[in-house]
Amino acid sequence: MVLAQWRQEAALRGLQDPLPIPVRWRATLSGEFRDHLHLTGDPVDGSTADLGSFTDAFWRLRQRRLVVLGGPGSGKTSLAVLLVIELLQRMREGHPVPVLLSLASWQPRVEHLATWLERQLLREYPHLSVGTVRVLLRDQRVLPVLDGLDELPAAEQPTALKKLNAALAAGGPLVLTCRTDDYARTIRSASVLRSAAVVQAEPLTAEAVSEYLLECATPLHQDRWRPLTDALTRDPSSPVAKALSVPLLLWLCRVVYEHAGPDRLPGELTNSGDFPTAEAIERYLLRALVPSVYPSGPQPPPQPGRKAPRGWSSPDGDRGHERVSRWFGYLAQHLGQCRKPDLAWWELGTAMRPLPRTIVVGLAAGTGLGLTVWLVDWLIYMLAYAGPSRGLMPRLAEGLSVGFADGLVNGIPAALAFMLIHRLAIRGSALEPSRVRIRIRGRTGQSDVRSIPEILARARIGLVAGLAAGAGIGLLVGLAQALHYRNAAGLMAGPPTSVVFGAAFALGGGLAAGLMAWLEAPVDIEAASDPRGLLDLNRKTALLQWLAIGPLFGTVAGLGVGVIVKLLDGSLWGVTLTWTLEGGLLAGLLTALGGGLGALLSLTAWGQWVVLARIWLPLTRRLPWRVMTFLEDAHQQRGILRQTGAFYQFRHTRLQDHFARPPERRDQ
Repeated sequence: MVLAQWRQEAALRGLQDPLPIPVRWRATLSGEFRDHLHLTGDPVDGSTADLGSFTDAFWRLRQRRLVVLGGPGSGKTSLAVLLVIELLQRMREGHPVPVLLSLASWQPRVEHLATWLERQLLREYPHLSVGTVRVLLRDQRVLPVLDGLDELPAAEQPTALKKLNAALAAGGPLVLTCRTDDYARTIRSASVLRSAAVVQAEPLTAEAVSEYLLECATPLHQDRWRPLTDALTRDPSSPVAKALSVPLLLWLCRVVYEHAGPDRLPGELTNSGDFPTAEAIERYLLRALVPSVYPSGPQPPPQPGRKAPRGWSSPDGDRGHERVSRWFGYLAQHLGQCRKPDLAWWELGTAMRPLPRTIVVGLAAGTGLGLTVWLVDWLIYMLAYAGPSRGLMPRLAEGLSVGFADGLVNGIPAALAFMLIHRLAIRGSALEPSRVRIRIRGRTGQSDVRSIPEILARARIGLVAGLAAGAGIGLLVGLAQALHYRNAAGLMAGPPTSVVFGAAFALGGGLAAGLMAWLEAPVDIEAASDPRGLLDLNRKTALLQWLAIGPLFGTVAGLGVGVIVKLLDGSLWGVTLTWTLEGGLLAGLLTALGGGLGALLSLTAWGQWVVLARIWLPLTRRLPWRVMTFLEDAHQQRGILRQTGAFYQFRHTRLQDHFARPPERRDQ
């Protein structure tokens, strides 16, 4: 299963298409990075182009521990992927299974390495039981290949290395990748990885780059590459040779020119007037990435016998490429503001400032409620209140007019109430995905019920919001009556009505919010296998919450008005209050449907995803309309993003840094 997983990932990344980039990995003989030779065994040395010899050397190590060092874009992760594939292809009975995991989610100060490994294995391979994973780890049947020590916060890296050494005191294999500068800084306050051989990436030589480009090209197309390859071998110190010595940029060069037209040939990179430095070549290749991996034209048909994958249609020329670059720019700037590499779908709206975000979410929730009230009122009016002798068009017009007025009366206060809830409860942070708790106790035997103070805090917020919404509806009801009957009697009835409605809605809102808090349980995001799966799960959770909370809120609010009117003997402050069972049931139905929809849109992670990522950000041209499909395609088909559990990341920090710049500065 692991072999199939990483073969597919290697194909998506083009790591073996048709040959691996020939990065040379030299053993570090200096005592700065490595342990004693008698503890590590013979040095490991080799090339990515000859994984067999490299794997043999790794297998001869005493503890089979290896540290892979290199600069940004040097191919550390690519080596880890290819090494995992090679080890799996050579596996014999009893050998540990190499499993590649990203270290970015480990918190070494609060989580033991074994606990984190257990959680990661269950996330990646959910068919395994907890007991099976613990036995595999206990018996050292797993070879952890941990990618990206440098992706942890700088302050956490020494702690992580100390915890790794503590966990390996009992023996066991390990492969660790890290940027050279980060590792050098980390080992000043923590020991090197004990009993581990160390290899470092060497820059690609001009000769190796030239041979690689010619071998990757078919004999028919080798001539288009020869001006570049001849220049590389003729002047190994040229800017283009320096730029292409980085594996990431060599990959970009292949991607950019592999399907380029006759007006754009790789030999143009040798022009010192247009490209005087290696940095200029790097910026050019990065800028040409989007047009290269998003070619214009129709998509190929799906393969026979296979379900068509979710794909992203090719953009329409330069305008389409500009849009795609703008979308990646927003994602990169969003990650820069969050100061982390993980792109989470439920956090896409947090790049907005808290106040505009609160207004957008509140207006969306109020609009959803108002439209629901409008539609239901219109249907009921058409079926029950309009006499059959009237014509269809007058009935239709009057029904729409009545529904529109009722929608405004309910939608405006609701929007303000949901803004208030958002301001008090969320305060600009992202709502994480949750689930509806069915059992009182979870799988681990630990109670996942929220604490009494948490439930009461939620209930208080619901009470305040319900009071604000009910009072606002009462005042607008009075104003609507005054405008309809053209006298001030409606205005006099507004304050008493707002008191009655406010009390009933406060009670309903408090009970509904408390029940929602009691039923809600957090989702183990780190255990989620993919972003779309977590999105689908949270959508189902949000709909279940609507079905559970909406009827309670509607019943208490609708019938509560009647109870309060009875307790007040039908009068308050000299104003007569009227209530009928039919009116109470209608108010309850409208509150259940509209209020539930408003809560779903504003108080759940999926609802805010719909409002912000599916509506607002596309409307403002910062993201496409089909956001998740765009992200999946950028990972699976274009190679710009990589997936780590429920998160996406840019394939390399250089890509993220490039897109984070304003478009006018990407060539500077």
